Amino acid sequence: MTMAITRRQLISAMALSAVSPELLAATPALKLDKPVRIVVSYAAGSGTDQVARYVADTMSKQSGQPVIVTNMPGADGNIGAAAAVRSPEDMYTLLVSGSSTHAANAAIYDKLPFHPETDFAPLSALAYIPFVLLVNPERIKARTLNAFLSASKGAGQSLSFASASVGSRIAGEQFKRLAGLDAVNVPYKASSGAMTDFLGGRLDFYFCDIATAAPQVAAGKAVALAVSTKERAPRLPDVPALSELGFPDFDVSSWMAIWSVSKTTPQAVSAQMASAIAASVESAAGRQFLTDKGYTPAAAGAAQLASLQSRDTRIWGEIIRSSGMTQSAR
Repeated sequence: MTMAITRRQLISAMALSAVSPELLAATPALKLDKPVRIVVSYAAGSGTDQVARYVADTMSKQSGQPVIVTNMPGADGNIGAAAAVRSPEDMYTLLVSGSSTHAANAAIYDKLPFHPETDFAPLSALAYIPFVLLVNPERIKARTLNAFLSASKGAGQSLSFASASVGSRIAGEQFKRLAGLDAVNVPYKASSGAMTDFLGGRLDFYFCDIATAAPQVAAGKAVALAVSTKERAPRLPDVPALSELGFPDFDVSSWMAIWSVSKTTPQAVSAQMASAIAASVESAAGRQFLTDKGYTPAAAGAAQLASLQSRDTRIWGEIIRSSGMTQSAR
């Protein structure tokens, strides 16, 4: 227990030091009449948690109100989202989660303990988590996407690809469908386990989150053929996007975002929060904070988040159902 508390205190201190005076000056003032609770649907210390604490610190400094972060991980984010919906009305309640709870899970689970649209009001997208198409240089000799596809289609045998999250799996499934590859998914619970087997030569390719992939690419242990987003990723600017390499509509990434809980946060208050949060994310300091973590800063704002959520609920749902992920993800 002591270690967990110390870790949270350390992360809070990191977030505190990251909020610059210039950011605070540029962020619209928040006029709140009671404290704010931010439920994070992932564990303390995770990337999502660190971003949530950065936002919380900015909000607290702007409003003068306490902003309390509570981590409630589990069940692909469903535990945290459900807990946020059940929050008492003595505080304004927000949820920091992402593409799992508000796009994928409606197709993965038969029934959710919350409604992704009616129980929440979108405030702002925060960041995208791009995936990088990796091959192991000891197993695959190709160094370009075209060479990889040519060799794979001529091999006459099925390939294997790793996934360590719903987004990672969707990127792999979409890629194999569009590229016309015969490939079988090997799912992992965490990116560390997938990377271990990938580097050990037991997998042909892997759409890996960029934070995990970048050190292995820099060390020459993995070859990055492409990134999964429409544009190149700031963390790996020399790696082309799949949209540049013959897949013009390919755009798959996990993303994190923030919502208010409809029953505890009036619409007028939510609009004020959305403006302040969007400004903090879009500022130079906010973008640098996210980029340093390996994320691509999102096009922030409530309207953009609602559009993103609607798009990926539809597209991801189709991929999840067609690839049989509903059964494997339960």
